[in-house]
Amino acid sequence: MPYESDRYCFACGEENPIGLHLRFTYGEGRVEATFVAERPHQGYPGLLHGGLVATLLDEAMAHAVIATCGPAVTGELRVRLRGRGVPLGQTLHLRGWIRARRGRLVLAEAHICDDKGTLLAHSEGKFMLTASLPGLQGSGYRLPPTAAPGSAPRGA
Repeated sequence: MPYESDRYCFACGEENPIGLHLRFTYGEGRVEATFVAERPHQGYPGLLHGGLVATLLDEAMAHAVIATCGPAVTGELRVRLRGRGVPLGQTLHLRGWIRARRGRLVLAEAHICDDKGTLLAHSEGKFMLTASLPGLQGSGYRLPPTAAPGSAPRGA
């Protein structure tokens, strides 16, 4: 988790009772996590709600950006679903990575694949680096420790 004090984030907060509880592994400019969507996450029958698809992708990109470049906020998010949507009840593999940086602007991408490696959703985002984020003053904000050898995500 990019913020050691952020335990209530909807996507990655350990203490949020209705959160997604994502756990990321960190590599060089990349992150990975897995998630199994359940019925309470449903949009159409059997499919993950599109807003939650966007949340997963945004969170993967945000973790890659913040862990690599520092505090940032999402400025733009574009999501493209592939095929017939993102199914419930299957392990989803999330990957996020940095594509480029231009001053305070960081371009990132993320995708969701199934166990077979089939691309289910892809996103591109623009993130703006900021000196601080609301609520972080005095919070003990620290970047995650450098990823241990072997913990880097597979190719993005």
